[in-house]
Formats: sequence, C-alpha cells, structure tokens
Amino acid sequence: MNQQYLTSSKRLVHNTFFNVAALVSNALVGFFLIRFFLSRLGEAQYGVWLVIGGTIFRYAPLLSLGFNSSVNRYIPLFIAKNDNDGIQRVFNTSLFFFIAAGIILVIISLVVCYNVGSWFAIEPGLVRTAGMLVLVVGFCSAFAMPLQSSTATLSGLQRYDIINVVMLAILALRTILVVILLQQGYGLLTIGALFGLSEIVMRITHSVFVKKLLPAASLSMAKIDLRLMKEMMTYGINTFMYAMGAIIIYYASNLIIGIFIGTAEVSQFFVATAGVLLLSQLLQAFTAAIKPAVSDLDARNDAAAVKEIAFLTQKYSLLLIIPGGCFLIVMGREFLGVWVSDQFTDPSVIDSMAVILTILTVGHCLRLVQHSNFLVLVGRGQHKLFGILTALMAIFCVLASIVSVKVFNWGLLGIAWSNFLPMALTSVLILPKYFNRKMHISTLENIRNVWQPALLGSLPAVAMICVWKYAAAPDSWLDIVSVVFGAMVLTVISGWFLSLKEVEKKRFIRIVLSKKENG
Repeated sequence: MNQQYLTSSKRLVHNTFFNVAALVSNALVGFFLIRFFLSRLGEAQYGVWLVIGGTIFRYAPLLSLGFNSSVNRYIPLFIAKNDNDGIQRVFNTSLFFFIAAGIILVIISLVVCYNVGSWFAIEPGLVRTAGMLVLVVGFCSAFAMPLQSSTATLSGLQRYDIINVVMLAILALRTILVVILLQQGYGLLTIGALFGLSEIVMRITHSVFVKKLLPAASLSMAKIDLRLMKEMMTYGINTFMYAMGAIIIYYASNLIIGIFIGTAEVSQFFVATAGVLLLSQLLQAFTAAIKPAVSDLDARNDAAAVKEIAFLTQKYSLLLIIPGGCFLIVMGREFLGVWVSDQFTDPSVIDSMAVILTILTVGHCLRLVQHSNFLVLVGRGQHKLFGILTALMAIFCVLASIVSVKVFNWGLLGIAWSNFLPMALTSVLILPKYFNRKMHISTLENIRNVWQPALLGSLPAVAMICVWKYAAAPDSWLDIVSVVFGAMVLTVISGWFLSLKEVEKKRFIRIVLSKKENG
C-alpha cells in the first residue's frame, strides 16, 4: 500500500486548511467583484452575466454526471490496492467520458446562442452581446471539460494543497486583469473570455501535477474501459443527483427570474443570497477532504474511524453553520446596507433583499447540516437515496418558484419561500433519519456526540450577535468586520472548552506541534 496517500488526522487538517484558505480568498474577491461589476456594468448587464456566464459555469459541470466524484473515489481505492492498471483505466476512461461531455456542451452552447433573445427577458440592446457571451463561455468550458479528470485525480490523491494553490494563483491574475480591462471600458465579452481562459489554464496546470505525482496516469486508448465507465457512471449518477440538486437550489432561481421577470431583478436576488452562498461554499471547503478520506478508510474496513469522522465533521460543521446563519438572519439588513445599498438605483430594495436573505438562510442552513453526512455516505458508496431526495427537493423548488411567479405573481419573495419549504421539510424530516439508519446511529447517540456539544459551543457567539444588533447595530465595514471577527473568536474559544473532548484537543495540539517542528 502506498503510504504517501494514507488518511491521517494531519492530512485531513492540512487539506481542510488549504480548502478553507482558497474559499475565503475566492469569497473576498467575489464580494469585491460584485460591487465592482454593479458599478461598471449596471444592474441589467450584470444580470446578463449572472444568467448567461454564471449559469454556464455553474451548470456545465453537471454534464459530467458525477464522473468527477467517481474518479475521486476510485483513485484512492486502486491506490490502496497498489493497482496501477486500475489507476490507468480510471484516468483514461474518465478522459474519454469528459471529451464526449465537452462536445455536448459545444452543441448546447450553439442552441442557447441561437435562442437567447426569445428564452430570456433581456433588453433588446443586450441580446447580441448575450449570444456572443454564450459562445465565448460555452466554448471555453467545453475545452476545459476533458481536463476535469486531472483535478478529480488530485482530489483522489488528497492533494488539495496543489489544487488550491494553483486556483489562488489563477484567481489573483484573473482578478487583476478583470479590474484593469473593465476600467479601460471593456465589457461582458471580456469578462467571459477571462473567466473561461483562466479555467483552461488552471486545468492544464493540474494535469501537469498529476503526471508528476502519478506516473501510472498516462494516456492510452487501450486503457479506456467501457465496463468500468458503466460502473463509474452507476456510482457517479447518485452523486450527480445530489450535485444537480444543490446547483439547482442555489442558481435555478436566477434563470427563472431571468426568464419571467428581468435581468435587473436577477442582480437583486443574487446579491441578496450571496451571503448564504458564501456560508455554503465555506462549509463545502471545510468538508471537501472528508470524502476521499472515508473512501480510503472504508477500503481498509475501518468502520469505527468512519463513524468518528461522521460525528466530528457534523459537529464542526454546526460550529460554523449556527453562528454564521445567526449573523445573516440577525444582521442581514445591516450587512446588505453597508455592502451594496449605493449600487442600486432604488435603495429601498435593500429591505426586501434582507427578507429574502433571512428566508433562504434558514432553509440553506437546515440543508447544510446534512452536507457532511452526504459526503460520508458518498465515501462509502451508500448515497443513492440521499442523491435522489436532494434532486427531488430541487425539482420541487423549481416548480414552486415558477408557480409563485407565473400564477400568483409573488415576485422575488415568492421564489424565496418556494426554495425554503422543500429544503426545510426534506432536511429535517427525511435525510437525518436515512443517514442514521445507514450508519447504525441512534438519535440519542447523535444528540450526545454532535448536537449537544455543537450547541454549547455556538450559543455564546449567537448571544453576542443578538446583543450587538440591538445595542449598536453596525453601519460601517469596521462594525461588520468587528462582529464577524468577535463571533469567530468567541466560537473558537467556547468550542474548545465546551464542544471538544480531551482526545480531540490533544489531537489538534499534536498536529500544531508537528507542523511547527516541520517548519
């Protein structure tokens, strides 16, 4: 067995650090760019970017049908068995699949380009630009599609440090170029080209590292295994349904608003939900390293370690979700006012945007509580029903949103409630029971190991946020940052003393001391 890729506490913490660092950097850049795009493009043009460019970047990966997740699982499995032939078959089979997906994306881009004016409520003067944007972003995404297998392979090798360092370098360069060129008067097509080309460069760089780290992953037509592809698709389709559900829940509303209402309203809704999207992305970065680790432990039949990871990951997730969600609910109006109130033609929309943020924060937090549980089941290959239920939840969100807009004319608030109800019902009544049954965990055991310590560690920060809101509501960036920083520090302190067991504290201390010695 290759000792280099064995799962350990140190590796999990190492990978989580790089995932979170990359996410925080990406989020800070994203928050800056939202204001920058609104000021340079206006609500209508920025809405076009969200509907066209944002949609393609978000939905194009769905063409992989969960194949990324299959690579992410099968690579560590074959490494654990020292099976170089299996590694080659996974790599070349996935490459063949992604090439086919890229061709399909080219065809879809051509169809959307031809119909963009009739399918979306875009101002007539922007229709031609929107069509060209579809081609630019679509073709770049199609070219990058076959290279996805390299990123998935690095993830399977648990090399999230490489994945994220490359991403950060590309992010910095792309952001600098976007700011300079938009200040020079360039527009939507320039944004599309920069985002598309940066994706290609990032994937190519990942491919170079894969060749260096895993010589067995060499190109060979003879290693394309159609039987393995069927097996990987069977596994990946369940992950695909979960990923599809999550993407639809987060981004389908932009499409619905763009089709039935208008692109300016797309900008309002997206900005209103940006905070909860950030919380979701932060949690996903925090938990991303869990799945390949569980696959590795499951391949070695270490059920006790898998169960411990499930408990710890959900507990740590709650220590992020509860204070983060509380801040967005209690101080959402103040946060939006400080951030973007001067960027909208009608500043009064901030009040309705704050209500939207509150509704969706509750719904998404309930769903995010189950995210780490899903990753554990994916690592064990037991996630089929989880994926189906998430996909059904997304479908209900879309159908309810369309009805609320077309039949009842409830506007953006109707879409927010239409997303909230399916998420809340599924995440509270169904998914937890399914996970506990699969993992042979009792309700009492879950409360004792997860919820009780997480609530104890979170409540001090929640109380601080509520008191701060009513004692001195923030009205500047300094105030907002002070609240967030104070909540983070208080959660770390209270979590350490109220949420962590002695064995967990010793483990973290050992990891920190080990890093200092290596440094």
